[in-house]
Amino acid sequence: MKASIDFNQRVDQFKWTKSLLTLVSLVLLTLSAQTSMAQVESMYSSYRLNPQILSPTHVGSDSVSDITVINRQQWVGVEGAPVTYAISGDFKFKQQNGIGFNAMYDQAGPVKVTAISGDYAYHIKLNEQWRLSGGIRAGFSNLSLDFAGLALVHDGDALFSGSRSTGLLFNTGWGLKINKGDGFFLSLSQPRLFKYDLGSGSYKDVAYFYTMVGTKLKLNDQINLYPSALFRSAKDVPLSWDANVYAQFHNRFDVGFNYRHQDSWGARLGVQATKKIYVGYVYEMPTSAMSKMSLQSHEIALRYSLVK
Repeated sequence: MKASIDFNQRVDQFKWTKSLLTLVSLVLLTLSAQTSMAQVESMYSSYRLNPQILSPTHVGSDSVSDITVINRQQWVGVEGAPVTYAISGDFKFKQQNGIGFNAMYDQAGPVKVTAISGDYAYHIKLNEQWRLSGGIRAGFSNLSLDFAGLALVHDGDALFSGSRSTGLLFNTGWGLKINKGDGFFLSLSQPRLFKYDLGSGSYKDVAYFYTMVGTKLKLNDQINLYPSALFRSAKDVPLSWDANVYAQFHNRFDVGFNYRHQDSWGARLGVQATKKIYVGYVYEMPTSAMSKMSLQSHEIALRYSLVK
């Protein structure tokens, strides 16, 4: 009997080790392809609602598959202010796998970014409470500079003559996450590795890493509290971070606040309108120099859950 138990334990240990090696190999495979890194950053405040935008490791994390659409209108009233449209799909695939997709269009002044990608994540149980996840992303993106609509103080600058585009380029990304059930989680990701190249040393972007941390606090049978934070880091760029918290009432209504360091503060509202449809809204007020030019930013999110 003892020999049988030892044999079963070794089989379970072998399966766990094999799963862990598979997970690590996925991430290392992506990192080995990295020859240069960069990022043109798009801002989001609904990252707790849809963390897949910043990290592929979240696909397949929940038992329910869903599709999420986000529209962000930043600094309303300022000409050329950033506008972002994004749609992503998160689908559970078998027991330990997740697949998904992302499509994004972002415009800030003359800069336009279009990207489409696919995500894959693998999830393993470390024990009865903790789970480790890893994900990879692959897709194509394009950055273009359109100077036709700019009103220049001094005409004739060759740097601003005509328009430029990188063309459709391959890109990839990665993510790692550890979590305890539906409570505490910590993730590190780099959604895009390769930089945009416009053929000129005058146009540069940087490589951003994203660190997300958060948890779920059950106050009573009707109220859950969700605090979280997001950190953005890159070489030669000051660390930026967000902190937010929202309360969920009766698993249906959300009310919360968010703060972006030296940039803005905001309020969040959300409602589970039906069993399948969730609607979220974020209102932000700038605290930076932009407060003298614009008073508000709006972000709307719509999530459709594929519930049987």
